[in-house]
Amino acid sequence: MRLPVVRQIPLPAFPGAHAIWGAIAPDNAGGIWAGISADGGAKSAHLVRLDPVSGVVANHGDVLGQLARLGGRPPGESQVKIHSKIIQPGDGHFYFTSTDEDGEAEDGSAPPRWGSHLWRLRADGGAWEHLLAVPEGLTCAAGAGRTIWALGLWDHVLYRYDIPSGAVRRVVVAAPGGHMSRNIVADVRGHAYVPRVRQAADGSITADLLEFAPDMTVLAETPLLNYAIGQTASTAHGIIGLVNLADGGIAITTGAGAVHHIAPRADGPAVVTALGWFHPAGRAYAPCLFTWDGVRTLAGLAQVRDWEWDWVVFDLASRTSRAARLGIPPESRPLLYGSDTRDAAGRFYVAGRHATPEGRGPILLQLDTGP
Repeated sequence: MRLPVVRQIPLPAFPGAHAIWGAIAPDNAGGIWAGISADGGAKSAHLVRLDPVSGVVANHGDVLGQLARLGGRPPGESQVKIHSKIIQPGDGHFYFTSTDEDGEAEDGSAPPRWGSHLWRLRADGGAWEHLLAVPEGLTCAAGAGRTIWALGLWDHVLYRYDIPSGAVRRVVVAAPGGHMSRNIVADVRGHAYVPRVRQAADGSITADLLEFAPDMTVLAETPLLNYAIGQTASTAHGIIGLVNLADGGIAITTGAGAVHHIAPRADGPAVVTALGWFHPAGRAYAPCLFTWDGVRTLAGLAQVRDWEWDWVVFDLASRTSRAARLGIPPESRPLLYGSDTRDAAGRFYVAGRHATPEGRGPILLQLDTGP
């Protein structure tokens, strides 16, 4: 099994730059977007774009700077995270969320003090537009067509934003205190897939995947097997990996490393099928998921031991996989995330946080698997 060549992409520095928490996505022009979260400095997350041809990473602004420009920044507000993916739906513009962490209670008893914002970055000039402010911490988003979906903590509060009209709808899906899925999913029809999570008396948690139509009707719910085996509400990360397939289907991984396939249908709810473990050893943290052809093979990273990452290739037909250690130095204590992010040359991208001489900082890696 051929391993990808790993290259670290230099990132623009700013005071407090801390991590890229899965906020990474490609655009239609072949660029790679990332949201760099802050842990100090001005406590404001920044949005950057990599041009893979030139290798230049350009800074496209920060959240608090844009709030101030628009006259909507209360004194003392912080917005330390861009945690959601950067989405480019049918209108060609870019959508993402920012969120605060000040006062956020890890047991789920309190949301962040300053809440969250939904943003649009215009493709025709790069101006930021403020679309929505909510009290929950919007940590993941998805979208297609005319619809943007965003999920907030706590209790999995789902928002739907209609792009043409600006209309907003909200529903509480349910999750135990301290739990938040790292991703939600949207298919080509604009339907959303969101975990509804329950906690048993012994502390174990289970989940069903709810399919929401654009009018927020629940069309179906399907058990997500091995959603959080051996994990608690606060340590489970829910849906962590996702990749779109050529036929409109979607593959996802849970925080325990189980693979599910979502197959949308024109005449009814999608079919959700459990495919087994992503890593051949079984349970593993698999937050990075890609595909070459979108038909038969998945690939990605999985963490089996602390700070050590395997490259995994998963065959959708046989539901089997192979794995080999990837040469990312464990002494840098890398935490890596990123799915479905690929440039025009076919190279994949993952991001996260790693140890630096100054402490901890963001990291962006290019994975080149060759022709």
